Amino acid sequence: MYARRVQVYLLRTSLLAARASDDAPPFLSAEGRQLARAVGSRVQTSEAPSFDAVLVSPVPAAVQTAELFADRVDYLGAPEVLATLVGGVPAPVLGKQILARGPSVLVVADEPSLSELGAFLVGRPTFPQLKPGQVSVIVDGRPAWCFRPGELARALLLVA
Repeated sequence: MYARRVQVYLLRTSLLAARASDDAPPFLSAEGRQLARAVGSRVQTSEAPSFDAVLVSPVPAAVQTAELFADRVDYLGAPEVLATLVGGVPAPVLGKQILARGPSVLVVADEPSLSELGAFLVGRPTFPQLKPGQVSVIVDGRPAWCFRPGELARALLLVA
């Protein structure tokens, strides 16, 4: 499955603002915007990643999270909206779409899509759910590390 070094960064949409109505799309809160920037800065300081693609769910808050994070890691391209990240698409189908985008990809979406994708990418039945604003990294099909909101350092990504 992995002929070359492949890195997939999974980033969960950051914290949401209160919605005026149930019909209104979710947008990031001020705290959520600050968190997306902070996590991006931490990843840039730690890894200085170079993404081939940034793939994002079409939900406005996910797009905002992707743009703020991408700015902090100096990604100059435009995030690509991938409608299949909204949910309901089987993880093997979604995983193949993502892996076809290049060896280093950032995926920004929500649960349960992210943990289902993570489980597929590491070849396990389950994957830990990501907290809002959390980034988890998979390298060559193995769980590598994560940054959780509120923690100062990256942690090992443990998968059962």
